[in-house]
Amino acid sequence: MGGEFENKGISIFIENEEDEEDKKDKAKIIFEKLYLDNNLIVERTSEQILFKGQPTIKLSQQESILSLLKEEDLVKPAHDELKKLHFSDHSNLHLAVDVDRGFHFSFLNASNLAKKYKTLQKIQESDLETPLKLFFLSKVDKKTFNLIKQRFIDIFPQIEDIKIAPLETKDKEMPGFLKDYPFIQIKEKNVKHWISQNRISSGMFRTLLQLSELYLCAEGTIFLIDEFENSLGINCINEITNDILSSRRQLQFILTSHHPYIIDAINFDNWKLVTRNAGIIKTHDMSKFNIGKSKHSAFMQLLQLNEYQTGQE
Repeated sequence: MGGEFENKGISIFIENEEDEEDKKDKAKIIFEKLYLDNNLIVERTSEQILFKGQPTIKLSQQESILSLLKEEDLVKPAHDELKKLHFSDHSNLHLAVDVDRGFHFSFLNASNLAKKYKTLQKIQESDLETPLKLFFLSKVDKKTFNLIKQRFIDIFPQIEDIKIAPLETKDKEMPGFLKDYPFIQIKEKNVKHWISQNRISSGMFRTLLQLSELYLCAEGTIFLIDEFENSLGINCINEITNDILSSRRQLQFILTSHHPYIIDAINFDNWKLVTRNAGIIKTHDMSKFNIGKSKHSAFMQLLQLNEYQTGQE
């Protein structure tokens, strides 16, 4: 699969309610190609879309062929697999509450929700945010919840308990629909009060989310995480990397990193070296650089590459 949008500047990323004028201002797709087993299935240019060599009716120029033709048997598998991509955004983690979902969560009948997410598989296959998945998990599968909790405590031994529940607060400024919303809270040893989600350190909070996602994402999920080490202390980096590598679930991780432990812990056969020249970004197989063919560690060989040092080909 490959393609290119026209460049209309940063304004195309501003989200507003769309009217006809907004739609006209959206970037058009210049070209797209979709292959199956090296056979070209769909080819799109600015003038037309060819499906199995035959032109389709005129379709939206702002929407991908994966969406437009998702009901076609040859296209549907690619569309469905793409939906399994999980983009991990670790900015503003403590504010990671979807307001719309919080609203619906508070006003929907709790027993109906419990019936909907009554098994681990149902929770995994849902599109709920991770804190909400943890909440339902704590209600229906205490064994798995305790596995996550114990692993977190292993990494942070000063923690003795975790709960996901509404905050016990008299804050009058909190929106009414969030008063019943379950937030992650942790209990430290010898500390009387629970520590609320917004007061948990970024490294701790991200570690808990990453651990939880390993158990609570759907089978076949592909995680895309940029600068994997961000916000993580050295103990967290080591432990989370090891947990990812030892996971027996059908998951795939695509990580970018400069951290030596992360790079060295992952077999060099799975490395890709990324270079950028004048806005053109490329990934390179490590076989191109003969990595692993000397007695030195693969990471030490990587450090000597000019492409690694400069980021340019």
